[in-house]
Amino acid sequence: MALFKPYDNGTASSQKTQPPSETETAKNPAKKQVPTPTRKQAEQARRDRIQPVLTKRQANLKNKEAKYKAQNEAMAKVHSRPVNVMIRDWVDHRWNLAEYAMPGMLLVFVGLMIGAYVWAPLALILPWVIYAVFFLLVIDIAIMLLGMRHQVNIYFPGEPMKGKWSYAASRAMMFRRSRQPAPRVKRGTKFIWPNPDDK
Repeated sequence: MALFKPYDNGTASSQKTQPPSETETAKNPAKKQVPTPTRKQAEQARRDRIQPVLTKRQANLKNKEAKYKAQNEAMAKVHSRPVNVMIRDWVDHRWNLAEYAMPGMLLVFVGLMIGAYVWAPLALILPWVIYAVFFLLVIDIAIMLLGMRHQVNIYFPGEPMKGKWSYAASRAMMFRRSRQPAPRVKRGTKFIWPNPDDK
């Protein structure tokens, strides 16, 4: 009786010791370490991806950003109206006393507080200076608004003046460099409408 089979040349033992190939491991993957999520958990994860749960601080910050964006869009619509563009050009082409009135009044108040200790009669003179500046300020703004209404009636007949007075007055009281949108006409020049830059 033979000890070894004639067809056994050791290949069977070598095949048993060989590690499984990559294709075999792909066909028979290892068991999952994490259990499969339930349908409820999968839906909750999907909702969290679409609309993540925010903390109170993150929600407040997001609301502020949305509010700020909405305000900017609303102001952009207001500024882009042709009648408001004309009003801005009308205000910017003038020398407005209101632009310098606020810092001037502040200096007068400071002088009023210091003047009582430096020179007593100064405390009696400065209040009259305040009244004079305020009176000139009212006259200057009135002239500007009357001229603006005349221009609006010429180029935009039938346009209601609601909101136009405060729009022009608030711009006139700002420093020229801080006005938004930025001025596009030179101060002291002749008012021309439509503006040549619009062409």
